[in-house]
Amino acid sequence: MAAIVRIGPVRALVVRDPLEWFDEFDLLAREVWDGWEPVVFDSGLSPSLDMYEEKDGLVIKADLPGVKEDGLEINLEGDTLHIKAEKKEEKEKADEGTKYYACERVYGSYHRTVSLPFPVEAEKVSATFDGGVLQVRLPKAEEAKPRQIKIEAKK
Repeated sequence: MAAIVRIGPVRALVVRDPLEWFDEFDLLAREVWDGWEPVVFDSGLSPSLDMYEEKDGLVIKADLPGVKEDGLEINLEGDTLHIKAEKKEEKEKADEGTKYYACERVYGSYHRTVSLPFPVEAEKVSATFDGGVLQVRLPKAEEAKPRQIKIEAKK
């Protein structure tokens, strides 16, 4: 038999990213030290993603449930892709007698920085957003594509 546990009159989860300033530090450190790897902290709002290579490029899929298209931004800086999103709190009209017993849904800003494994064609990057899933296609740059080299035999 399961026990019923009361969690108090209202349990609210407010998430603010106290570590946002690390992003600014990372940008500054990259300018000063070549090869600086970003500091990654999990604030609880970091989108899960899949990244895989296809014949012509890279595909990144990120889960962003509850995010609307206007709250989404992606930027490509060299070999780094930045995914930023904001899930805004939905204020519902409550009847005068409405009483919350739990309020656990998370709202706030998402941020994910992805280091790309090879150079890409920045002008040809495309993105779609459907059903809370962001898909970014990054075509390989010509220098990253494998080429067969002709071998000349000396006689």
